[in-house]
Amino acid sequence: MCNEYLATGFSNVDGRDDTTAYKHCLALLDSLPYFREYKQRSYDLLRLSAGLSVLEVGCGIGDDALRMASRVGPDGVVAGVDASARMIEAAIGRTPANARVAFAQADARNLPFKAESFARCRVDRTLQHIEGPQQAIREMVRVLKPGGLLLAYDNDWGTFTLNGGNEESTKIVETLWEESFKNRWIGRYLKRYFLEAGLQNVVMEPSVSVLTDFELADRVYNLRQTVKRAVEAGRLLPAVADEWISELQALSHSGGFLCTLTAYTVVGMRPAR
Repeated sequence: MCNEYLATGFSNVDGRDDTTAYKHCLALLDSLPYFREYKQRSYDLLRLSAGLSVLEVGCGIGDDALRMASRVGPDGVVAGVDASARMIEAAIGRTPANARVAFAQADARNLPFKAESFARCRVDRTLQHIEGPQQAIREMVRVLKPGGLLLAYDNDWGTFTLNGGNEESTKIVETLWEESFKNRWIGRYLKRYFLEAGLQNVVMEPSVSVLTDFELADRVYNLRQTVKRAVEAGRLLPAVADEWISELQALSHSGGFLCTLTAYTVVGMRPAR
């Protein structure tokens, strides 16, 4: 079992012992139907078309940047930035030689671009991990051209649910995972932050991820590790923790397991002159 704790580790991938776990996590999520659907929806909401310049903030291993590059075509350009040098290295290694995509290490709160450099900007599940998400949003607005669009997708971990029968144990696990994120409720604040940054025509769309397999939910949400942390912190007794996991495994085998999370996609326009 991987010992990396994804809720806290993504805020400093380069400082982790096992960066492979984070690359595998991003690849896993990108393979799931729910994630593919909201990503495709985000490209549509950005109204990507031939010749546009696009910035992907928190690009990870580069999948979204590469897909957006195919939409803007040979006359467009896509830049991807990430705080992790190792993620950028992986993204560059996965990029075809003829792709109009450039990757660079950068802090979302201090982007290395001139004002009004991009027609579109996208940030996906990055703001939940960084200090100062409002500053990052202001920076993305700064590098947007007048009339340009900014889109953010992020989670509201206050909506994370599991259907364990022991309600006390379930709430302890849900809360411990939720509290591990720097900005656990960022999803519900995105529209407000967009408006405060001066964006117009702000539209918000909620979506719900539903997992019905315990083992997949464990890979996505570190359920076993969260239970282990709850035991180590004295919040769950070992026997109670084991019983809780066994119950969810049994529910999964019978088709009754459920794990859900609400996230928000928000898009806004920088005012035209």
